[in-house]
Amino acid sequence: MLSVGVIGLGNIAQKAYLPVYAQMQSEVQWYLESRDLAKVTRVANQFHMVAAGTDLAALDGLALDAVMIHSATSVHYELVKHFLERDVNVFVDKPLAMDQAQVTELYLLATQHRKLLTVGFNRRFAPQLQTLVDLPNKNLIQVTKNRVADPQEPREAIFDLLIHPLDTALALAGFPEDPKARYAMHLDDDGNVEQASVTFTAAGVRAEAAINLVAGTNLEEATVVTTDGLYRVQDLSTLQVYQGTAVTTQPAPDWQPTLETRGFAPMIRAFLAAVAHASDNPVAPQTSRLTHTVLTDMAKRL
Repeated sequence: MLSVGVIGLGNIAQKAYLPVYAQMQSEVQWYLESRDLAKVTRVANQFHMVAAGTDLAALDGLALDAVMIHSATSVHYELVKHFLERDVNVFVDKPLAMDQAQVTELYLLATQHRKLLTVGFNRRFAPQLQTLVDLPNKNLIQVTKNRVADPQEPREAIFDLLIHPLDTALALAGFPEDPKARYAMHLDDDGNVEQASVTFTAAGVRAEAAINLVAGTNLEEATVVTTDGLYRVQDLSTLQVYQGTAVTTQPAPDWQPTLETRGFAPMIRAFLAAVAHASDNPVAPQTSRLTHTVLTDMAKRL
């Protein structure tokens, strides 16, 4: 049985991760840590897990195989470094960091210690999007995340929101070595981002990743056009295929849990399987580094 620490018990952790962890307790012993004693006690009782404590020392005293980091982005660097230096495999929510030098340093550290450093790009594991990854003869890729009346401070918009469609678009394009990216951003009168986009090219493919934070709906779309048709996935769940005059719609199976559809469950299983079997990183470091490189370059330029 694996021993795995969990740091950070906020809203995303409780909605997207802990329900999956709870289903894996025959394979994993989970140890929860949060600075909030009341929260760690309540969540541990709710999910029938071990409340390890309120500081890193509580986890350092355990023989952990891995740690899952769900804390704020601002502390990702120090937490990831802390555990890699102690020879613990690390899973961390995206982004890994907002500084390219830190991203590079952490991946080098993981290599030196021969440990996994896996960044949580859940959309890569969403079944409907994986259907688009495998399509041949792509020539146009468009991925957009829309929100209603939700302008964001520029760095937050780039690293917390644009990262989703960008990584998806890069994955659909096969993570080109030199994407030749171009950037655009529109701000409101308060300096907050209303729209932002990254356009890039790969072999025979033009791609765009965008966010629209003043849209009239909350909707995420990934569209791939090939020489055989147009394929669109909406909100990670519904696949529409346009070929000639025919249109087919393929929703996710009714019985499939939301966290399966959105890629969280398969992503977590893939990471823990890689830890258990000392196999390849399910989120290849060079692909994660490319996504972070484009984002940090955009932040630097704009």
